[in-house]
Amino acid sequence: MYGIKVWLTNDVKDWYLLRDINDGVVHVWKKKEDALNIQKILKCKKSAISKIMSSAILDRANHKRKELDHLKYFLK
Repeated sequence: MYGIKVWLTNDVKDWYLLRDINDGVVHVWKKKEDALNIQKILKCKKSAISKIMSSAILDRANHKRKELDHLKYFLK
């Protein structure tokens, strides 16, 4: 799984993973190409593709993805 690191300043240590504004869940992508496509759209000082290793981040992202899929199923 891949995420996007974002820098808003020139400080090397001042980065964060791209998150959802509403709930703070980190955006993750299964394919590196999908993350690269989003990275091209971003308007920030610097960004980089990062491999997500934290199980907590992956668990929250997968839980959110399942909830959205479940909601879409019932809204058909």
